[in-house]
Amino acid sequence: MIDTKNHVVFDLDDTLYKEIDFVKSAYQYINGYIKSKYALDLVKYIDDCVYQRQNFFDIIKENLKHYKDFTDEKYLELYRFHFPEISLDDGAKELIEELINKGIDFSIITDGRSISQRNKIDALGLTNDCSNIIISEETGFEKPHFNNFKILDRIYTNKKLMYIADNTSKDFLAPNILKWDTICLLDNGQNIHKQNFDLEFNYSPKLKITNLKELMV
Repeated sequence: MIDTKNHVVFDLDDTLYKEIDFVKSAYQYINGYIKSKYALDLVKYIDDCVYQRQNFFDIIKENLKHYKDFTDEKYLELYRFHFPEISLDDGAKELIEELINKGIDFSIITDGRSISQRNKIDALGLTNDCSNIIISEETGFEKPHFNNFKILDRIYTNKKLMYIADNTSKDFLAPNILKWDTICLLDNGQNIHKQNFDLEFNYSPKLKITNLKELMV
């Protein structure tokens, strides 16, 4: 389906890897910090917080209530800026390997903080192979704004652009109007943001897939 006439653009979170894995990585990192600094191990709470969507910070505050130096700001710093232990989903790994082997360039457009998103991309091993990394904090524009998509429109004037993403509320509006191909990776039950396909036409992807391997030739 993808060939050298395409420039492939990926969303990041819940598209190339599962964002819930970043959350778990962050909680484990924060727990390591707490264990080292306060000799307190909260590891038994992590799975419940990740999979039952409980608030890990509430548990920390309850257990560290006598320590005033562990603030909201410290928690957010550890959460946002840690270097995550995450990996590409199997389908993403296979598709990207095929793109590289066939000399098909790809880019990433993602919303989020610069250091957090770049750490994720680096942890996934994509930094050197990715042609363009466009992050909302660095440009000042978040999806569904057109700005970040138009950057690639201007670069790849002779390519058919394709955006592969997951968030129906914001990912597909701009690329649809810009006449890109839009592809939605369907939620396997682990996505942070649930998908809604009862939105107006321009918000809907042109194609839905269950695994990125479906795009391989």
